[in-house]
Amino acid sequence: MEKYLAIALENLKGAQYGEARFVRITSQDISVRNGRVESVSESVEEGIGIRAVVGGAIGFAATNVLQLDEVVRTAKVALEYAKASREALGKDRPFLSEPKHEGEYRTPLKTDPFTVPLDRKIDLLMRVDEVLAKEPKVILRTGSLHFRKVEKVFMNSEGSFLKQTIYLTGGGYTAYAFVDGVLAHRSYPAPHGGNHLQAGWEVIEEMDFLKYADQIREEAVMFAKADTLKEEMETTLVLGTHQMVLQIHESVGHPLELDRAIGYEASYAGTSFARIENLGKLRYGSPLMNIVADATLERGLGTFGWDDEGVEAQRVDLIREGILVGYLSSRDSAWAIGLKRSGGMARASGFNRMPMVRMTNVYLLPGDGTLDDILSEIKDGIYMDLNKSWSIDQRRLNFQFSTEVAYRIRNGKLAEPLRNVIYYGITPEFWGSMYAVAGEGEWKLWGLPHCGKGEPGQSMDTGHGASPAAFRNVRVGTAG
Repeated sequence: MEKYLAIALENLKGAQYGEARFVRITSQDISVRNGRVESVSESVEEGIGIRAVVGGAIGFAATNVLQLDEVVRTAKVALEYAKASREALGKDRPFLSEPKHEGEYRTPLKTDPFTVPLDRKIDLLMRVDEVLAKEPKVILRTGSLHFRKVEKVFMNSEGSFLKQTIYLTGGGYTAYAFVDGVLAHRSYPAPHGGNHLQAGWEVIEEMDFLKYADQIREEAVMFAKADTLKEEMETTLVLGTHQMVLQIHESVGHPLELDRAIGYEASYAGTSFARIENLGKLRYGSPLMNIVADATLERGLGTFGWDDEGVEAQRVDLIREGILVGYLSSRDSAWAIGLKRSGGMARASGFNRMPMVRMTNVYLLPGDGTLDDILSEIKDGIYMDLNKSWSIDQRRLNFQFSTEVAYRIRNGKLAEPLRNVIYYGITPEFWGSMYAVAGEGEWKLWGLPHCGKGEPGQSMDTGHGASPAAFRNVRVGTAG
């Protein structure tokens, strides 16, 4: 690939900046449904994406035909697009430079998941299914495993030459119970496909699917039998780690993507209430709110050596003691907040997509104590975890979330289970009501591999972490 990428750069003469990126993605997905293998899919896609920058305007073209004449043609198309974009723009705009980098990054792992036999993977899911099937009221059982290997070679006109090999491993299962006309479900370790981390087969072994299957089966039935809230209320709300990371993803990660904040991205994912003129001023939440974007975090799905613009991985403060202090940025956006260098958050989902601002690992720093400590001080409240659904407006202000798991808190303890609970809020008001965050021992890392953004669409891997946290005077009701 080095020869092809070098030839691509040679055909970008006249551009202020050029880059060529080879990407090969190898995927394996396995799913079972009610004791039968539903699907096994394996795929490999590869190609070269080429960008040219002229006067700050970007041109992009890609090809999956790995022949020299096609690479030359694709590079010339990217350059033509950049020139046309500059002409349409009518003026130059900034595109930040980056020092030359050379190196290689590989996901640390113990066992390459692609070396584990397929029948062993299927057998694991089928054994879980057998346990879930012991309860007749569990009418639907699903399980899945997901593996991905992403190989990249990157070269640019600044002299960078980078190689990266990144693995994603994850999976989970769900039991759906139907009791007296009511359907409820419980997932392990989480809904939306389970948990995913940047590591090898050891992730699956650590999750120990079989250990929790009896509990998940019984809880599915329990929540199908549970009562709903009789009326909407304002109450103390405690969120577990999985719901916390969905809250972070939707109401912090997306609105702090700088391309959204300055209007470069709007039609698909919306804009942002967190305008750049409020940097350093906006009170986003309580003083307990400290959130960073960290592309160096071990096992995080948003971890890498360099982003897809050749910028090395960094940790950037986004919110410090409740105040907005930073954004997720790229080489064509970081200038808007006075930065001389990109934050290294430009990522592309494949060879045929252009890098854009994406979340890396966006997480809440832990506080003190335990979940039990938080609960012990609550006379009456609601505990919720494991996201079921979400809705948030285009500026990331007004939202509502529901979860698989909910309990009434009474006199410092989790009491009766509740079904179809939903909570509502407005982003800065909600985060401003956070009065407790559990400590490092309760902090958990989650991986969300399907974050959508852009047109044409891109599905990106993001990492998030949090400890359980408590919020005052949150509006809670019943979904549906």
